[in-house]
Amino acid sequence: MKNLHKRMVAFMLVCFLVLASGVYAADALYRLMHNDHDALVIGEIISIEGNNTIVKVEKSIISSKDINANNPRKQLQLKEAKIIEPFGYNFFYNEDGSNMIDPSVGDYVLISLMKSGNGLKVAWGAYKVDSLDYKSLSIVLPEGCPVWAKMDAAAIKAFVNSDGKITEFSFDGDANIVRSGENIIFDGSKEDAADAMSEDIKDTDKDEYNDEFQSSINIIGGSDGPTSVFISGNPLVALIIPIVAIVILCLAAGYVVKKKRK
Repeated sequence: MKNLHKRMVAFMLVCFLVLASGVYAADALYRLMHNDHDALVIGEIISIEGNNTIVKVEKSIISSKDINANNPRKQLQLKEAKIIEPFGYNFFYNEDGSNMIDPSVGDYVLISLMKSGNGLKVAWGAYKVDSLDYKSLSIVLPEGCPVWAKMDAAAIKAFVNSDGKITEFSFDGDANIVRSGENIIFDGSKEDAADAMSEDIKDTDKDEYNDEFQSSINIIGGSDGPTSVFISGNPLVALIIPIVAIVILCLAAGYVVKKKRK
């Protein structure tokens, strides 16, 4: 009977962890801000030939917080980045997955990179930016982009402008507010809140963006503690599935124990 009880407890714990992993998980934005790549660079595209793109690196950003705390990934200090796979800019994809604009020579970029063979590939995002000055640059966004893109762009801007020192953000998906500590860095309720540069995209249907899937997983953390991930909106709703599953498992365990006693 004791062995059966232990098995049921272990099974319940495994189920809870599996279910909870869908609620709490590091996303691409978190990984970009926590050194889960070989380099995060700001630079200018100086050459595009076929699938190969060369970026002249102006600045490397190394986060003050590392996702691999026990075994930090060594960050490359690059003068040039040879990207050997085609890529597009985050926020510039249509619903069908096609690029609205292609990277061009002369573009300023912020790119998370991973080693791949004799070159590099994009790891956790490629962003078009309006400057090579890390202290003041903004993420370039297409006209009419959804508010979640502006929220992400505001967090990335704050992270880069701080040279990787600011890594903790909270996202309120209901109020469309992004905070860094106690400071509001983006307020979607204000017309002038978008702290990102907007670029005209011709022949683009703005309504396409409104139907784009918005990830509900966002970064939150305190300056003195580990950064974690949270679900925007009502947390009770987010946890209802694992709670219901655990209740069902408990009832099932009780039924099995009762049968065994008989």
